[in-house]
Amino acid sequence: MAGWIRKLGSGRYQARYRTPDGRTRARTWDRCVDAKRWLRQELARIDHGGWVDPSAGTVTFEDWTARWAESRLHLRDSTRERDDTYLRSLVLPHFGSRQLRGVTPADVQSWIAKLSRDGYAAATVQLAYGLLSMSFAAAVEAGLLARSPCRGVKLPKRSQREMRFLSIAELHVLADVIDPRFRVLILTAGLTGARFGELAALRIGDLNLLRRRLTITRSLTEVRGELRETEPKTTAARRTIALPASLVDDLARHLAAPSRDATDRVFTSPEGGPLRRRSFRQRFWIPAVKASVGEPCRFHDLRHTHGALLIAVNTHPKLLQTRLGHSSIKTTLDIYGHLYEPLDEEAADRLEELVLGAIAHETRTERASGL
Repeated sequence: MAGWIRKLGSGRYQARYRTPDGRTRARTWDRCVDAKRWLRQELARIDHGGWVDPSAGTVTFEDWTARWAESRLHLRDSTRERDDTYLRSLVLPHFGSRQLRGVTPADVQSWIAKLSRDGYAAATVQLAYGLLSMSFAAAVEAGLLARSPCRGVKLPKRSQREMRFLSIAELHVLADVIDPRFRVLILTAGLTGARFGELAALRIGDLNLLRRRLTITRSLTEVRGELRETEPKTTAARRTIALPASLVDDLARHLAAPSRDATDRVFTSPEGGPLRRRSFRQRFWIPAVKASVGEPCRFHDLRHTHGALLIAVNTHPKLLQTRLGHSSIKTTLDIYGHLYEPLDEEAADRLEELVLGAIAHETRTERASGL
């Protein structure tokens, strides 16, 4: 890439070079050595693909994010709505008017610290940061920035207190306290690990009670007040789950009403329509939680409860991954790995029993042989 330096009539030195898009950029210096150094740096960036037009980063974060958001394809409607909400409430108020090139890693770290001080949960902070990071990464890819400011940033760790694990007794107490129409919904969530949207979309034809099987093929989501039936979040989320015999009996009684066919939903609102998460939470879930296991407890904690119950009976992590519909075993272990620690101690205790048994057998053998 061409570059040159010329001495001006004023005695100063002008360094010029041609950019990858064919334009010419120039800068004037008092000393020739400074002009040469700057020119070498700019040409090196061009040669290594790291050159960025200095004027490109002047676009504001809000304007860039609007363009970036429109380019994000294949997002579920519920995911897009969630991301838009996080951007509007947590990200744009802090970075919206800033130029892209003016945001530094220190600014990002300061913003994360402020969110934590304001009381936002670690999971919320991580999600908001993820959107910020993806937006800046896209700006780098688009040639607006040479480097993202989202580097070397420390995020708050998720506390296990953000998850609630109910015992099997607590699960039944909650199920017995909630409106009787939703007793089996609570038990199904806790004993299968299915998400609320998956259970709301469940149809009678998805159940095979003779074989004790429940198959998840869809999810029901609410976007801006409109209910939509969608494909599962991932391929792994499309799954078949074996049911405990007691839950099969509960489901059979729940579905005993006449004139229902395979396309009817298993769980409905009191009026017979589809279940809406927000309405269910306000009308039935919160009052039942307050009257039984106590807050905080989210419906999603029934999914965590299922994971904890399986681990308590020494379920292999791979089977846990399959039942919960995780795409990666890493996801399963990141969420529930700490619950396996007591099982490690139990394994060591059982191993010790084998060692002691072997020693005792050897001693008896020696005595029997007169040694």
